[in-house]
Amino acid sequence: MLGKKALNALDLVAIASELNPVVGGGRVIRVYRLGDSHYFKVRTSTDIVYLVANPRRFSQTWRIPQGLSPSPLRRLVEGCVVTGIEANLDRVISMVMNCGKLTFELIPPFNIIFTVNNIVKWVLHEYRGKDREVKVGLTYIEPPRRFLDPRFFDNLLKVAEESGLSVESLSRRLGLGVDWAREVCSRSGCSDLASTWFSIRGILEALHLGRLKPTIYLNTPYVSPLPLVSINGEFREVASFNKAVDEYFSAIEVEKAAEDKVKDYEEEAARLESSVRELEESIGKYMTEAGEFRRRGELIMSRLYELNELHGELLNLYAKSKDTFKSSVKGMVHGDIKVIDYDPLRKAIKVMVNDTEVELNLGEKPSETATRYFNEAKRLEKKAKAAEDKLNELRSRIDELRSRAREESEEAKANVRFIASREWFERFRWFITSGGLPVLAGKDANQNETLVKRYMNPWDVFLHADIQGGPVTIIKVSKGQEVKQADLAEASQYAAAYSKAWKLGANSIDVYYAKGEQVSKRAPSGEYVSKGGFMVYGQRGWVRGVELVIGVGIRIDNEAVRLVSAPPGAINSLANYYIILKPGNVERSKVAGNIKELLMGKHPAARQIPVEHIMEHVPGPSTIISVGVGNPVDWGRVKEVFNRIAG
Repeated sequence: MLGKKALNALDLVAIASELNPVVGGGRVIRVYRLGDSHYFKVRTSTDIVYLVANPRRFSQTWRIPQGLSPSPLRRLVEGCVVTGIEANLDRVISMVMNCGKLTFELIPPFNIIFTVNNIVKWVLHEYRGKDREVKVGLTYIEPPRRFLDPRFFDNLLKVAEESGLSVESLSRRLGLGVDWAREVCSRSGCSDLASTWFSIRGILEALHLGRLKPTIYLNTPYVSPLPLVSINGEFREVASFNKAVDEYFSAIEVEKAAEDKVKDYEEEAARLESSVRELEESIGKYMTEAGEFRRRGELIMSRLYELNELHGELLNLYAKSKDTFKSSVKGMVHGDIKVIDYDPLRKAIKVMVNDTEVELNLGEKPSETATRYFNEAKRLEKKAKAAEDKLNELRSRIDELRSRAREESEEAKANVRFIASREWFERFRWFITSGGLPVLAGKDANQNETLVKRYMNPWDVFLHADIQGGPVTIIKVSKGQEVKQADLAEASQYAAAYSKAWKLGANSIDVYYAKGEQVSKRAPSGEYVSKGGFMVYGQRGWVRGVELVIGVGIRIDNEAVRLVSAPPGAINSLANYYIILKPGNVERSKVAGNIKELLMGKHPAARQIPVEHIMEHVPGPSTIISVGVGNPVDWGRVKEVFNRIAG
């Protein structure tokens, strides 16, 4: 069995069974396109989910390449609520929404069709065949089904009577496809109706009901929603079929993207290599001919006295009788030098000297002939040198192209960003103090409200910079737990860094703190508390002159690359690589770009992080102080710290 190139009909049934509880009720908030893929960003009640559709698959994805551009489809489906995912036992799957239906046809040619009340409103590629036409304004007709429905025993009976039970008949007549037909026969032997029907029904029920055991086979690259009897070899089980499909096909798609990106370089390099081979042949030919001319010239000079005598005799004979000259000189011997032929048109005389054939000429002295040979050798050697220079230039260009191709390939692979499942605390700004206490801070007025109303307990510590415009910052503690001064100082630094004081260019600011039970939305009589604002009753504590400084970095947890921010004293235990900032005069966007470049210099995984995401962690105009390497605690430990105090 060859590696799987695309999802088959039954795979899509498994995809739908898993996706319905994940995206049902979610809202489509963005639609992107890159190459032959469309990406759908769906906000559910608990998370952000990405779906990908292309000729190979329709599935959830956790790997997002850079360079996405908005799809024209967005104006029709952004804001729509997903009500279900439907697979029809063909290589067609649909996303049903409250505004219409998106149908993805994975059968060639791949197509995406958006319909409202079954009328086509948008189509990726208009299509006209003998069975149907897919065009905006027409009623949508699904691809004709050329097989019997495998869910009914009568259809299996009909296939058995007409074609017998075999991989081919189950594949073509029941539409199972070769892979699943082979699996049915591997399980049942396809020897009788009962066992064959039992195998088909078992597979279909498992896929429809979501009783899956997703598997990736390693020796024979393949992905399946169920373990297969028909494939032997090493395999690995995956938590969900969508994750298995994403892992499997992302590797193929990234490799394809890399190949597409370097295709022009490879083609040019191939053309140049052809030129290199031609030059190498030419250089060899030039040097061989030059060597032959030089050897003959040197031979003439070594026997110049005898050759001059012979040349004189030949001139005398030629002067006496031109007509009989050729016949009279052919075979003539002078010492050990023998004349072997004469060309009257060129007046060229071929002689044998030291077992080597040398050509003299009646019109020039032997020394002049030797000089001509030497000059011809020099001319050919000069051509060989020029060809050698050109060859080196081409080889250098080929090396440059290969190097550029490797860089582009690596960049294409590194530009795929893994989207990790977001934990509840990642909605907010967060960090863990060096003393191990979780800290949450709001990103805006809405989050400030949410933190105080939903996540702050009476015994937690509330902090705020002494300026209007800053995040609610909360140290989460257990009831009765004391907060050390070092933890309080770090939380104060976090509250100060993301306050308005940074944008104003201040170097320090005071931060006050109080118990959660002292914070209220209730304003004194006649006063009003705005959204995101609160009243603090009773005595406050103060941390004076808090320095404005923050660390921004990345932590690498297997495939997941996360941006984190924390005070300098805590960032080392949260990030693998980080940058320390203070207020400055370089704009946030440029600072974010510089941070990305510095982090990429530390680890290529930083390439995955969009600059705009880094900007969210830069409080305002800044100056980079230093670059650091950390030793972060395990992500499981981070989750444990926050989940222990959740709520």
